Amino acid sequence: MIDFKEIDQNGEEWELFARDFLQQLGYYIETTVDRGPDGKKDIIISEQLKGNLGNYRFRWLVSCKHFANRSRNSSVKEIDEPNILERLEVFNCDGFMGVYSTISSSGLNTRLTQLKENQKIKDYRILDHKLIENYLLRIGYSDLLMRYFPKSYIKIKPLHLITDNYIPLNCKTCGIDILQEMYKNEYHANYIQIYTMNNHSEHILDTFCVCKGQCDDFRSRNLPAGQYSNWQDIGDIAIPTKYVQWVLATINLISSGRNTYEESAFKKEKDFIIAISQKVVREMTPEEKERVKTLREYGL
Repeated sequence: MIDFKEIDQNGEEWELFARDFLQQLGYYIETTVDRGPDGKKDIIISEQLKGNLGNYRFRWLVSCKHFANRSRNSSVKEIDEPNILERLEVFNCDGFMGVYSTISSSGLNTRLTQLKENQKIKDYRILDHKLIENYLLRIGYSDLLMRYFPKSYIKIKPLHLITDNYIPLNCKTCGIDILQEMYKNEYHANYIQIYTMNNHSEHILDTFCVCKGQCDDFRSRNLPAGQYSNWQDIGDIAIPTKYVQWVLATINLISSGRNTYEESAFKKEKDFIIAISQKVVREMTPEEKERVKTLREYGL
């Protein structure tokens, strides 16, 4: 889903992305080394690990390789990572980490595995394009996606935090997080209202989200006599224009008295509006986040 070719081939921006990405993962960036013994740029990061006798600092030597713009998305091979042991020794590091916009070759994987099994290095990690993509699609990483992959950002429509914590939108039947599943299939779930007719108005008894097909059939079909259901495709509600139209239509129906709610159903509908907003709204700027905190302190 993410087009890593958006980052220029020269590698400088990929190294900046790798630095910011690793910092977002929680690593401490010790230094960006100008040049390693092999003439390649390296980054040194560290993390605190818990051992049997206490905590200790583990230092990683990070190698950044951006081959996505090459023909057929070339993998990173052994020849691309020479002198691994020497580089670790020069910078006094415990492990090797590759941050790659493609994948590592089987030869390089075998080499790193041998180094670890022979206790030449303590550990190694390869963050390839698929693993990086999985992280960037999670809540909290959208600012990185927007900064380094703006075209992919627009296409993917990542989730944004609008409260302190992520709010999942679960299917009432199978429990899957519909918001996360929308990355695979944007139009796979419906928002359902169960209602009765009361003097030409609809009285909403319950609301919920379900995957289409078997989950939907189980929840919104074969209702008791006098109960009915209506539905809206959640993929449509997530379109900004349709989202505004849907919210305004809901307000108008309530204001006109054409829709009334059970208290529990009304709360569920408000919860749905908040949850789906994470898919619709834009990322807040740091200044806006601070402003929200200030307003909260004043109870506004």
